[in-house]
Amino acid sequence: MSENFHIRKVAVLGAGVMGAQIAAHLVNANVETLLFELPAKEGEPNGNVNKALAGLKKLDPAPAASPAKLTFIRPANYEQHLDLLRDCDLVIEAIAERIDWKSGLYQKVAPYLGERTIFASNTSGLSINKLAEAFPENLRHRFCGIHFFNPPRYMHLVELIPCAGTDAALLNQLEIFLVSGLGKGVVRAKDTPNFIANRIGVFSMLATKHHAAAFNLGFDTVDALTGRYLGRPKSATFRTLDVVGLDVFAHVVNTMRENLTDDPWHKHFELPNWFNRLVDQGALGQKAKRGIYQKIGREIHVLDLHTDTYKLSEGKVDDDVKAILRERDWAKKLQGLRECSHPQAQFLWATFRDVFHYCALQLEHIADNARDLDLAVRWGFGWDSGPFEIWQAAGWQKVVGWIEDERIQGKTMSEARLPKWAVEPARNGVHTPLGSYSPRPSVGEGRGERGGSGSYQQRSQLPVYQRQEFPDRLLGEEASYSETIFETDDVRLWHSGDDIAVLSFKTKMHAISNEVLDGILRAVDEAEAHFHALIIWQTEAPFSAGAHLLQLMQGVQESSDASPAGLFDKLKGAAQRVKYTVAGGGGLGEIVDAATGNVPHVEEVVAKFQQVSLRLRYAQVPTIAAVYGLALGGGCEFSIHCTRIVAALETYIGLVEVGVGVLPAGGGCKEMTLRAAQEAQRLSSDGRGDIFPHLRRYFQQIAMGEVAKSAELARDMGYLKPSDRIVLNQYELLHVAKQEALALTATEYRPPLAPRQIPVAGRPGIATLKAAMINLLEGGFISEHDYNIGCRIAETMCGGDVEAGSMVDEQWLLDLERKNFMELLAMQKTRDRVEFMLKNGKPLRN
Repeated sequence: MSENFHIRKVAVLGAGVMGAQIAAHLVNANVETLLFELPAKEGEPNGNVNKALAGLKKLDPAPAASPAKLTFIRPANYEQHLDLLRDCDLVIEAIAERIDWKSGLYQKVAPYLGERTIFASNTSGLSINKLAEAFPENLRHRFCGIHFFNPPRYMHLVELIPCAGTDAALLNQLEIFLVSGLGKGVVRAKDTPNFIANRIGVFSMLATKHHAAAFNLGFDTVDALTGRYLGRPKSATFRTLDVVGLDVFAHVVNTMRENLTDDPWHKHFELPNWFNRLVDQGALGQKAKRGIYQKIGREIHVLDLHTDTYKLSEGKVDDDVKAILRERDWAKKLQGLRECSHPQAQFLWATFRDVFHYCALQLEHIADNARDLDLAVRWGFGWDSGPFEIWQAAGWQKVVGWIEDERIQGKTMSEARLPKWAVEPARNGVHTPLGSYSPRPSVGEGRGERGGSGSYQQRSQLPVYQRQEFPDRLLGEEASYSETIFETDDVRLWHSGDDIAVLSFKTKMHAISNEVLDGILRAVDEAEAHFHALIIWQTEAPFSAGAHLLQLMQGVQESSDASPAGLFDKLKGAAQRVKYTVAGGGGLGEIVDAATGNVPHVEEVVAKFQQVSLRLRYAQVPTIAAVYGLALGGGCEFSIHCTRIVAALETYIGLVEVGVGVLPAGGGCKEMTLRAAQEAQRLSSDGRGDIFPHLRRYFQQIAMGEVAKSAELARDMGYLKPSDRIVLNQYELLHVAKQEALALTATEYRPPLAPRQIPVAGRPGIATLKAAMINLLEGGFISEHDYNIGCRIAETMCGGDVEAGSMVDEQWLLDLERKNFMELLAMQKTRDRVEFMLKNGKPLRN
């Protein structure tokens, strides 16, 4: 296949749950997409596919990055539109998991495929070679498996499975498209039942079910044990089954039972009577509103096997077991679980032991190497660490000894011995700087050195991976962030020898502390003096969860009383004696009388926030915010002040300060006011458009603390400008940010000129916004404190007590931000919000 071949147009066959969502993610990536379904028996021939498209709008989480994206999916049916397949570069089959149905469809569509069309099945576990037999022999070199995980937009994994005759170059082209075009993590799997992730993930669930029954643990207790404590999704085990669908899980297990008769664990590929009974009753989980769990009113109930009825879900972890699970060191954690006599601890250890055992035996059959197995489980099931990573971190030889001892004692689910490679005395793990272990000897290009009975395989050498300077790292792999320019406890500035400085935060959740502010200011100075550009990029998500709230509220105290309550009492008393004066263009006046001395310090920190935002905006070199994950509050403010934002699709950005009872005061209110004014001027014929309609939208977003649930929505909401970039694969973020920086410097970059005349809505605008809020207050939609905060946001964004159309500058708006922030900070209800956030990690609406 030609290296110039590109996938520009895709057809998805089957508008079921997976097919329709795959189509949605294709249009997320701006790929022209057709969605096929059987023609409706009555009415509009595309009625079935149109119904599926309507259903996408109701799904949560949303499969489309923006509702408007769904309008780009072209509906089609098999009777009228098969000719359209000729122009498709890729056709993805995603119909029900029945070989006879799939075979019939292949025979129907094959004559309509273009001469270079790739045809791929989204089967979750059926044999690719068996499916290929139904495909015309002369086309089989263009046939393969392409297994997306549900939901396709959010799950990083796609398994790529060749059949015996699949063209190698075709697979490479498809992998490039999936990685860079759709933002996926691709793992090449062998053609074995359920491939890699489902094979291991489903076995883990079966082992969990087996040992839960053995130790007489309820479903809710098991879920309390097997979620975030183990670095896995909150849905844990049985709640995940409800989300996936009990019928879907039953199908996957049946596939294992029917096709893995020689598997040493085959006797465990059975579902218990209670499970089959739920399926027979139609209690299939979340989609049926009843499964292992059932929501009754606002309460979550769980099936009790002892009474065969539902009871209130109250799963609790024993305090001693909880202490073990909080241990971060896997060696101490697993040893603690093994040595603890409590049934919960014994259950967890037994499950880990048998999953390790299974992975070691099956590695050579299902995957090319240990890296592929671990990444498949991490990306497909949401684990923070793969099975082999955990085993290696816990001490490889120690765990080998435990497994063998308990196998001999008859405690393991299978009597099979560990493979020879796993018990080699010199083995300390499977992931090393040389690569990851493969039971196969080293062959071909891109392989590492021999390692005992197998080899160590390096990562794929496909050119697309050169765009990932720092791919998702496994235990044992080294990450070198090149040459340090300077480093503090809170930030590190570094470069890779390309004249671009990169700043990374080191604080928890990359929160913005006073020291981070100092670090950014220093980084801008360094970049201007010695580099061509500055990029703010984090080594891992999130970009920034916002201001370091605890430090901001407690660290400003100079007395010995460091409690939030004591601080707020002082703030309240001091603020009552504060007099602000705003002189024409001069900005915020002095604080005349603040007995404690703390209020001025808080104000200094806020002023520094604003200074950082302006330095990022007006730096003499381009500043790029490379954003992935949360970019909230101050993280959002810094991003929108940079020259460019390069955002991963899964970026959640917003000005959420109202959640802690204040307003954005790092330039956020100012910036959105400025953008409203620029929009009004740009969209009017005379350049003097009415700012208020544009301002009202931004006011609502800030007053309601709205967060964009994708980078596309962030663009719709005005946080991203048309010139900002959206990247599908988060691991390409730094590469694209550097390319943006190079493009800007190639044009002899100059910073923008500071606007000296910003039209504001003034008193009429404030009055209109207040009137709208009064209606919400009287209707019970907002609280009185929400109203007070909203009034101050309105005053700030409308330019204060001035006439409509008055011209102000940026400093005027920044002064208003700071003034209103300080006054809100002194209020009791703000104190309550801050204390609640610090204690519970979520906002209080009081």
